Amino acid sequence: MAALSGAIPATATNSTGTDSQVDLPMEFTGYDAAVAEANGYSIVTDEAGVTRSVPVSADALAYERQLERALLSRTKFVDGPCGSSWINAQSSGQRKVITTGYTVTHPVIAKNWTVQVWGWSGLPSYHWGGASGATWFSSWSYNGGGDFANVLPGSNVVMSNGAVCVSGSPGENFHS
Repeated sequence: MAALSGAIPATATNSTGTDSQVDLPMEFTGYDAAVAEANGYSIVTDEAGVTRSVPVSADALAYERQLERALLSRTKFVDGPCGSSWINAQSSGQRKVITTGYTVTHPVIAKNWTVQVWGWSGLPSYHWGGASGATWFSSWSYNGGGDFANVLPGSNVVMSNGAVCVSGSPGENFHS
């Protein structure tokens, strides 16, 4: 099980007594300038050497104003500078259901998201790609073994402002 070295240990939140969900922050890793430009943003570096994404089109400016208003009215903010990623791994005998997702600050132009199952009976995995809104989730189910599931390290999203955010690789043991 040496491949688990990149996985972050799970800490489950149990709100209902039956469901569990593991949340970890999304980490900012840089910008994709082509995506930013295509969506009305410009990547700039200021005098102090800080790089950021700046809205330049009318649509991008309007979105940023809307986002600012929404953030001021929220009672719960997403974890980390980009958002949060999560996983829920349920088991009923040989039937496994994994639900995963994220909440980030901007619409997602592209995602590269993979869930891996670990155990003695093989290592099944499932991959999602494509665009999404700022909040996305999906489920994958299969019949088979497995003890632990996690979002693979390196799973990431590219947001409309060009920011690239990587999952904190949440994982957990299967539960019923």
